[in-house]
Amino acid sequence: MNSINILLVDNDPAVRQMLSQVVVPCRHISKTAENGLEALELIKEIDFDIIIADVNIPMLSGLDLMSEVQKIKPDISFMIITGYSRDYSYERIIQSGAKDYLKKPFTLEELRNKLIRIINEHGMEQENKQLLIQKTELNTQLMAMISVAYDLASELEFDSLFPLIISKITEIMAAERTSLYILDRNKKELWTRVAEGVDKIRLPLGKGISGRVAESGEMLNIVDAWKLPYFNKEFDKKNNFRTRSVLCLPIKNHGGEGVGVLQVINKKDNTRFNEKDEVFCKGLASQVGIALENALLHDELKLSFKSSIQTLSATVDAKHPLTAGHSLRVTEYSIAIAKEIGLGKKELDNLYYAGILHDIGKIGIRDDVLLKNGPFTPEERAEMNTHPLKTKDILDNFHFPRTLRHVSKIASSHHEKVNGKGYPLGLKSGQIPMGAKIIAVADVFDALTSPRDYPKYAFGKILDCDIMPLAKVISILKKDAGSHFDMDVVNAFLGCLPTILRHHRGERFQPEYVDDMICSLTS
Repeated sequence: MNSINILLVDNDPAVRQMLSQVVVPCRHISKTAENGLEALELIKEIDFDIIIADVNIPMLSGLDLMSEVQKIKPDISFMIITGYSRDYSYERIIQSGAKDYLKKPFTLEELRNKLIRIINEHGMEQENKQLLIQKTELNTQLMAMISVAYDLASELEFDSLFPLIISKITEIMAAERTSLYILDRNKKELWTRVAEGVDKIRLPLGKGISGRVAESGEMLNIVDAWKLPYFNKEFDKKNNFRTRSVLCLPIKNHGGEGVGVLQVINKKDNTRFNEKDEVFCKGLASQVGIALENALLHDELKLSFKSSIQTLSATVDAKHPLTAGHSLRVTEYSIAIAKEIGLGKKELDNLYYAGILHDIGKIGIRDDVLLKNGPFTPEERAEMNTHPLKTKDILDNFHFPRTLRHVSKIASSHHEKVNGKGYPLGLKSGQIPMGAKIIAVADVFDALTSPRDYPKYAFGKILDCDIMPLAKVISILKKDAGSHFDMDVVNAFLGCLPTILRHHRGERFQPEYVDDMICSLTS
């Protein structure tokens, strides 16, 4: 049995000596006090486990002492001694909060038995409290683990996953900073896209704490990193940081292959990370490994899908050398407009693929119409105007992810007009997706600022073959805002146009073509 602190309070020296004869042989630590106030001062200074007090002590009675102690240290167990059974009944004393009652006169054996029972009960209570605390901590950690697992499983975007992992683990592990490194086996190095508060880092495999963990596949729990001969302090000095405790462990995929390293730095409420932190962080690392593997696979699929879509779109643009890159430019302009408006990520994703594929239906238009050098006849114009419906037919047969379910409607509606006089369905403003309204402006802008070897035909007029002056392009967009184009989209386009022109200045557009307009729009 572990030694416990016991306070003996009685104004009779003989009784205090008798109590000590029982406590001391049991190898428990004891203190004595002659009155209630002396006892109270001792209790404030020392962490006692059990107090044995006479009910009738000077300055502060045993029951009053117990009442005061319960306010400041409610875990202390009391045994009350009394020779006044009429005034201080067993029921009264127990109801006041005492664990037991000892009536004078009593024998040493009687005192010993009651004391042993109180000690055992006190020990069990403390053990139960510790178990309850551990259970609560375990439940809290378990809920945190479930929450993190859910968040990580829900996020498939690699760029979003990095900061999510770091912020979650920093918070849960009560650390100052977390770094996540990805293992590049081909280059034999670790790299991190996000390390909180610092720039991108690259480390050779085997170097530093993270490099050693990546190479060995074993966890390191370090009390003070600066005491390690292989720790580079220059990084800390440069970033005005002091790395002390470090918990660094490998991240593995489903097959047990190392894919990265998780490094948690500086435990806030302790000098080091303990065994519980190790166990918990191992659980987090396994979740991170699954999430990273899923995100990397998702990125590969996205890249493959994106590449296939771009290749498909390019087959249409490539039919004529002067329209090459049209779909990519329309997409670029559309995304710029959408960001100016403030559309969200899902809307941007739908818009991107709709922009890339908005003319895919032209693959079904006869070459002698599609590539005609000159204005269309009414019949040829009618056939040309079927390309949005052909676009819809093609894209409706694509198996787009659920998040991209609006691509087909957006792409096939880019020739609709807000006044309802567009094609193919004659939709009015409220029926036209915002993405289609954006592509409409981007599409016309690119057409009017691109050279053609046949006259451009738009707005019921035959236009020139050459690049149209920017001022005239802007005037057309402004004039048709509210009838052909959405007014807000045109305004957003004008807002981001200087950025677009600067980006293409000297490559697609000659400086003399764009400089006056840039000055005009930004003045």
